[in-house]
Amino acid sequence: MTDLKLPEGQYVVLKDGVKYPMLGLGTWKSPNEGVTGAAVKAAIRAGYRMIDTANDYGNEVEIGQAIKELIDAGEITRGELFIQSKLWNSNHRPELAWIDLTKTLEDMQLDYIDCFLIHWPQASPAHPTGAKASFCRSGQGVGHYNEERPEGGMYMFPLDDDGFYTNDMESHYIETLHCLEDMKEKGKIRTIGISNFNRMQVTECMAAMKKHPVTVVQNEIHPYFQQKDFVDFCKHHELQVQAFSPLGSGDRPAAFVRDTDPPGVFANEALQGVAKKHNKSVAQVVLRWHNSRGVSVVPKSATPSRIAQNNEVWDFELDASDKEVLAAANVGWQYLIWSETAGHPDYPFKDCLPYNHVVPKAPMSTSVAA
Repeated sequence: MTDLKLPEGQYVVLKDGVKYPMLGLGTWKSPNEGVTGAAVKAAIRAGYRMIDTANDYGNEVEIGQAIKELIDAGEITRGELFIQSKLWNSNHRPELAWIDLTKTLEDMQLDYIDCFLIHWPQASPAHPTGAKASFCRSGQGVGHYNEERPEGGMYMFPLDDDGFYTNDMESHYIETLHCLEDMKEKGKIRTIGISNFNRMQVTECMAAMKKHPVTVVQNEIHPYFQQKDFVDFCKHHELQVQAFSPLGSGDRPAAFVRDTDPPGVFANEALQGVAKKHNKSVAQVVLRWHNSRGVSVVPKSATPSRIAQNNEVWDFELDASDKEVLAAANVGWQYLIWSETAGHPDYPFKDCLPYNHVVPKAPMSTSVAA
């Protein structure tokens, strides 16, 4: 099924024996109309073997077509690629999770997904009856929970009558994980992951698995939010950590920009100094730093030259003084809180909110979820 060919040091072997690349192309916020497809082709031609996407991103059709064109042209085989996708929040119930995965496979013209992650722990938003699935073929979309989209499926971000995200209080991620185990048994996914889960939730997931382990945890990690304790915890339990927004997401949606945010990672003078020392870009230094910690990365770019540059990180090492500079950049700044979903009991970042937090109404447009 797989023939992943990467040099030593550019992949790890997960606890279930699956080879997992240490660097891939992120596609959150990457638009359609040819842009994402061109980025995927540029990445594969530059030596990338992992493509990270999600139902929520709205670009899986274009990604799948780009992959198919390269396979048909003989530039790559399916077995040489590692495709990672995610189950969206409104599709946590097992019968909907299968619909979600099937739609991803259809959109991407694939027979299986290498790694399938639960995108967020909270089954929120959700259709109030839990009876219909959400798809994302033409933008995520915000709409009333009883309205079906013209192209089929419910809105990705359904709102109740008062303008708040809906919550599925009868669904829990452990039940969803058991469904993912069934998907693995049936050969539709090769390994199981979770994203945006906190440490206690990760612990619960590890204890609950019946036959196949959770192997990958993808969370926000970058120089300003290094999560050392969390990374060490996952290492101790043989879980592979992957960083989304590994470069700090300077192009994050406006909804996640605050006046108190630190300057962008690329503008950090100390990191610029390390980059100059190695004749590398700040991005290359940061990506190499992640990998030196054993953290896999999925930087997003739609620019072919930057895509190629982000994979040119294997020919140098950071010394102890470099790593001290990187460590000093940590300020505990997490940008992806998504407090509009904090009304759900499984919302993962309650410790980031004040005790008297009032869940706000949902924005009428969104591009959420790394």
